[in-house]
Amino acid sequence: MNQCFQDAIALAHYYHRFDLFITFTCNSQWPEITDALLPGQTPADRPDLTIHVFNMYKMSIIDELSKNDIFRSSLGHVYMIEFQKCGLPHMHLLLSLSLKFCPTKPKQVDTIIRATWPDAKHKPHLFSIVKHCMIHGPCSQWKPDAHCMKDRKCSKGFPKDYQAQTVMIQNSYPVYA
Repeated sequence: MNQCFQDAIALAHYYHRFDLFITFTCNSQWPEITDALLPGQTPADRPDLTIHVFNMYKMSIIDELSKNDIFRSSLGHVYMIEFQKCGLPHMHLLLSLSLKFCPTKPKQVDTIIRATWPDAKHKPHLFSIVKHCMIHGPCSQWKPDAHCMKDRKCSKGFPKDYQAQTVMIQNSYPVYA
């Protein structure tokens, strides 16, 4: 683990930084998983299956990002796999882009990152996925005994304040619209 950390730091130094932090999570409802389960089984009963399917998708997204140049010019990447409490894997991926294609303005960031709800009327499937897979909580005043609560506050900073537009902050992360 220490060697992997040192390699990641060396890559960050060589490429001058990582530009994107991407989280990719296994979806227990992927058809490749649900279609292979026996009657009465859940994805948690088949870690071999979920990990195999996750690895298939993981390699696909890494190929898309690094070989097919979705972000035009990716220089390098490093990733780590973690497992959620329900046993499903997820990946944290750091991606370095060439300076020419690195997002430096709010409008450029907004073409890559969306921190708003999809339109439930026009994109019901996407809305359902985001609602099911991407929402933190409930916590705070709605569930004070949630695992993320520390000193009566959400340790992850939720709920976030509404932000009308993306703002770039010097030497920090952008605050997303």
